[in-house]
Amino acid sequence: MSMHPTSEQLLDLFNWASPGMLVTGADGAVVLANKAATELLGDNAAAGTQLAGVLGIEDYDALLAAGTPVENREATFANPDFASGYANVGFGDVDGKTYGFWALRPVTTHPTPSPASGAGPSTAQAWISRVEQVNEAYTPVGEDAVGFLEAYYDNCPVAIHLIEEDGTVAHANWKDVAIVGASEQPETYVGHHIRRIYADQDVVEDFLGRWGEDAPIIDFRADFLNKGERVPVVIFSTAKVENNKLKNTRCFVFPDSHPDRERDRVKALDLGF
Repeated sequence: MSMHPTSEQLLDLFNWASPGMLVTGADGAVVLANKAATELLGDNAAAGTQLAGVLGIEDYDALLAAGTPVENREATFANPDFASGYANVGFGDVDGKTYGFWALRPVTTHPTPSPASGAGPSTAQAWISRVEQVNEAYTPVGEDAVGFLEAYYDNCPVAIHLIEEDGTVAHANWKDVAIVGASEQPETYVGHHIRRIYADQDVVEDFLGRWGEDAPIIDFRADFLNKGERVPVVIFSTAKVENNKLKNTRCFVFPDSHPDRERDRVKALDLGF
């Protein structure tokens, strides 16, 4: 598997990701929470909170004992505007102690970008606005957390990849290479252009322009390709842009909890738009 992103990239990825990201101890108590998690959970994201209980997940002890990654568990959030969604958790060790690594995905009315005429304001756009707004109560994690973030990257069952300005996949975690069928040969995916894993090229071409403009892609249903087969996914992606130049994306990809739902569209796919 490829090397971790740099410490700087991991810190940026965790602090400003569009999904909620948390680390808990083996006892289920919160150790770390990112900005998005604090927006979803409020005070329930505070250190020491028993996370599974506040999410409405009643079988945490069994999940911990099994030790296998868990995807798309229905969860409840404290934020009244984003009260429902899904939790993903994996388990791993840091310095000989077991931790839980969580990714929380809120459900929105329709994604951003969306070409839907008359659909009204997208709650996906409202969500990313909440994540990106300044909140002095949130203290970004620092260098002392990097060991936890490397373990998060290695254990949380959410696909993570960072794309560079030219569209090259610079980094991809274990789940990301698995979802595109590259586990045995990650080098056939990492280091190559991202467009090869999208089933619909108009979608990825639209996305490439959005990343360069620092425009978010939130709760968007698309299809990846795994050895020629379509894989329904839900994408949460933002970009780190400095001096009007894309440094890298922060892409989180979840296996779709509703794979039979219609795929979302971009304007390029609507001929009458």
